[in-house]
This record gives sequence, C-alpha cells and structure tokens, in this order.
Amino acid sequence: MFLYSQKRLPRRTSGLVNDYLYFLKTSSDFMDIFRQLTSDKIMMKDFVRDRCGDGSTLPLKKIFESIEDIDLSGLMRACVIKPAHGSGSVVFVDEGQVALSSSDIDNLRSALQTSPYSSARERNYMYLRPRLICEPMLPSGAQTKDYKVFCYRGEPRSVQVDSDRYISHRRNIYSSDWSPIEVCYNFSLGEWEPAPECLSEMMSLSRQLAQPFEFVRVDFFISEGKPYVGELTHCPEAAHGRFRDRQEERIFSEILFGAAASQ
Repeated sequence: MFLYSQKRLPRRTSGLVNDYLYFLKTSSDFMDIFRQLTSDKIMMKDFVRDRCGDGSTLPLKKIFESIEDIDLSGLMRACVIKPAHGSGSVVFVDEGQVALSSSDIDNLRSALQTSPYSSARERNYMYLRPRLICEPMLPSGAQTKDYKVFCYRGEPRSVQVDSDRYISHRRNIYSSDWSPIEVCYNFSLGEWEPAPECLSEMMSLSRQLAQPFEFVRVDFFISEGKPYVGELTHCPEAAHGRFRDRQEERIFSEILFGAAASQ
C-alpha cells in the first residue's frame, strides 16, 4: 500500500514524513497502551480531561453499541453520530429529527463493520470495540472546520485546516506561528485565513496532550472562539498521504521534524 501511494519504498533515513509514519505504524511503539486508548473517541475524552481538565472536549450524549440501539427520541437538540473506533463516517441529525434515513443507517452500519486496522493495518485500532458516539452538533454543522495540530517530541510544529469536507474538500497547512506553507496534501488548497483567536490555547492543549508520544496529531473543532479536542491521530492518512511532488513533502517534513530530522 505504501509503494502504491508513494511510488517508492520507505527509508528510515529519508527524513520524509510518510516514511517516518510508515515505520512508526509498523513499530512496537504503535501498540503503546496510550496510543490504543486515545484512538477510541470515548476513552480519549477521559485522557484529555485528566491532562487538560473538564470542557476541552464536546460532551458525550449517547453511546450506541449497534444500529438497533439508536433512538433519536431522547435527543433534544441537533447532534452528530460517528464511530468511536475509527474516523470518516459522520451522520448529522437535525433538531426534532425522529429517524435516520436509510443511507445514514447504511453509513453507520458500514462504520461498525470496519476499522482503520482492517483497511490500513493501523494496529492501535486492532482491539477497539466498535461503537457509535453521539455528540452535540456545533452551530456551523457540516461546515465546521477541522484544525489538526502536528506535534513532534512534545511541540506543535504545523497546523492542517480542513474546510468544506462534505462539499468540496479543501486543505491548507500553516506553521505553528500561522505562516502559510504552500504545499498540497491530499486535497487542493482553499482560501488562506487569519489565525484563530484561540491559537495559543490550541497550542497549549496540544503540548499537554503530546507529551506521552514522540509524534501525534491533535485534532480540534472551534466553536464560538473555543477549541474542542475531537480526536488524537497517531498515523495521519495511514502514511499514504500524497503531496504534489517529493519537494513539497520535504518542505513539510523539515517543518515537522525541524532540527530533530538530522538527529
């Protein structure tokens, strides 16, 4: 899969981010208990609360073990339902909605039957119980942006911003001080935007959560100026992320690893 996506074999000494992630994903470190616990969106909330205090994640409204468990009657406001043991599948439930559509049910059923381990051999997901979680929907709904902070050796190094995920996905990369980085990573560039007012708070939370790991990406939503941790990602794009060319990957890698790249 790596050879297909990157058109090369991974090398430990390349200094490139996808090579690094490949060897991380296939190492014994990837089965570290903290990596496994924080890959589950339910247990991740406990990890964040222990390190950062209450209020740094969205509240958990419901946990569903199966499609048959889903009951919308007790949900008083708009919410989202998504897998706790993976990513990508999100169902938006409007306020007052009494039933899921057949396509939403099929989406969630498929999410319960798959995981990043079965699709991309991310072993930190291997033993996670398939479950669905329900969280409040943010006011921006499906237009909510994702702010993903890449951390290496405990320090935030760059921020990935994903916009229009469900319409025309765009992705921009910034340095930790919010300087634009002109690279394309899996998706076309969107409009450059000013730094969020809560950037320093996001950086502080990321430092606290990154301490147990050599590498981790801390993923946030922002609502009304406040950042909320959505998940911790240990192998972005399963080491299969694509840049437009090798030079762009090297630019991003040098920012991510910094002086540590030569150590």
